[in-house]
Amino acid sequence: MIVSGPISPKNAEIARLRELARQRRARSEAGRFLVEGTKLTIEALRSELAVCDVWVDADHDLDPILQQCLDDAALHPRLVGRGGVARFASTTSPQPVVAEVEVPTPDTTILNGATAVLVAADVNDPGNLGTLMRSALAAGFDAIVALGDTTDPFSPKSVRAAAGATFRLPVIVERSAADGFDLLTSAGLRVIGTRMTNATDCDQADLLSRVALVVGNEAHGLAVAFGDRVDDWVRIPMAGDVESLNVAMAATVLTYEVARQRRNSA
Repeated sequence: MIVSGPISPKNAEIARLRELARQRRARSEAGRFLVEGTKLTIEALRSELAVCDVWVDADHDLDPILQQCLDDAALHPRLVGRGGVARFASTTSPQPVVAEVEVPTPDTTILNGATAVLVAADVNDPGNLGTLMRSALAAGFDAIVALGDTTDPFSPKSVRAAAGATFRLPVIVERSAADGFDLLTSAGLRVIGTRMTNATDCDQADLLSRVALVVGNEAHGLAVAFGDRVDDWVRIPMAGDVESLNVAMAATVLTYEVARQRRNSA
């Protein structure tokens, strides 16, 4: 049941939420990110992440399932004056429900027991990164690691594209690519890089060991500087005059190849 009165769309809280939606620095400093829409808010409330607040337009009737989740969490939604959510939501026609969630900080030692990890190195597009997270979860990977200049996995667009994977898959962010590769190797993971030349076809490569599968920047692929950190290289064999696949599509193919080999081996 909604019990608090609505705050004005001009309230300072709205400005704070707008910064969380738009600025990586604000999310990092606050340790919080925004989840937009009823469906994802329900998933956040059902996850192990800490939901701090749920913001709702005053004239919006809550979905009964969302209301039950709020009741279960003993959380009262925060009302915003009509159209207030649109002032900080990231989409042109936003849903009138937004959750404010604590950014999870998984212990990097989880890599020590991981059998398959997807690594995004300098991936710029938040939609691509969210899709990488979704594919990694669907293929049974244990975690995703965002290295270097990779976009923020907790930006609104990444969270939408991840379609709930944000709440279920450990996400390790390491802004220093060198330190990130050190984490992978110290965990005993075999680092598999992706490139089009001088690489083994993925369906011919042995991907049954504990692997960290690394994909690179959309325009330039995996940086040359990372080459000496890679143990083996794989490629996706392609017919026809196709130069390459989108990084999210390529990662989906490769994560499912890892899953296929393990399923067949079992």
